[in-house]
Amino acid sequence: MAIGRSIENISKDLTGNLERDLNTLVRVIITDLSTEEYSAVDTGFFASSWTASTQRPRPDQSRKDFAPWSNIKPSRNGTKAPGAVIEPRFLDTLSFNFKPFSKVFVGNRSEYAARALASPRSGVPQYVQGELSQLINKVFTDKPKLGVGTFGTGVKYESKNVRDLKGVGLFGGTDDAFVDYTNP
Repeated sequence: MAIGRSIENISKDLTGNLERDLNTLVRVIITDLSTEEYSAVDTGFFASSWTASTQRPRPDQSRKDFAPWSNIKPSRNGTKAPGAVIEPRFLDTLSFNFKPFSKVFVGNRSEYAARALASPRSGVPQYVQGELSQLINKVFTDKPKLGVGTFGTGVKYESKNVRDLKGVGLFGGTDDAFVDYTNP
C-alpha cells in the first residue's frame, strides 16, 4: 500500500526536489567539463580547475603553484603533454548546497582560462550550446501535476468548488473521472 503524504508539505517537497536537482546538475556539469572531451588539455590543469559558486569564480590560480601540474612540462603545440593529469580539484570540496532561484556560476580558476576556452580544442562552447539543455531536461525530471482521480462508482461530492470532468488526460475511460479542485 502506498504511503500518502500531506498536501501541506507540497511546497517544502517541491523546493527540496528543486534543490536536489540543481545540485545534481551543478555536479554533473563540473564532472563533464573536467574531461578531455570538453576541456582543452595540455597539462590537465585547466580541465581540473572547474568549480561552482554563488559568485563568479575568478581565474586567479597558476598551474605553477599546484602539484602535480607544476611538475608537468607543457607541450605548447596543441597536444596533450606527457604525464598530463586530469583530476578535478574542487569537486570534493564544494558543499553543493545551492538553493533554487539563486544564481550559481560555474567557472574555471586557472589563470589562462580565457585562452583555453578560445582554443580550437575546447568543446566548452558546444557543450553549453548543445548538450547542456538536454542535461537540464534530464536532471529536472519532476513535472508536478495535481489531481485526484476516482475510478468506477466512487462517492460524489456536490460542491461549487469541485468540477467533475469525464475522460480527461490519463483518465480517458468513460467510467473514470478527473476531479480538479479550483475556485470557479
